[in-house]
Amino acid sequence: MAANWWLALIIIVVINGIVIWEWFWSSEPISRTARKWFFIVANVVGVCLAVAELIWLDLS
Repeated sequence: MAANWWLALIIIVVINGIVIWEWFWSSEPISRTARKWFFIVANVVGVCLAVAELIWLDLS
C-alpha cells in the first residue's frame, strides 16, 4: 500500500515539475491568467491520475 502512495506522490511531483519547467524555460511570454490556469489544470490532471492509480492498484 505504501508503494501506491509513493507512486501517487511521484505523479504529482512530475506534473508540477513539468509546469515549473515550462514557466522558467519557456521563451514565449505568458500572461498571469494563463499561468494560473495552466497550473490549475495541470494539478487537476495530476490529482486525477494519482487517484485513478490508487483506485486501480487497490482493486487489482
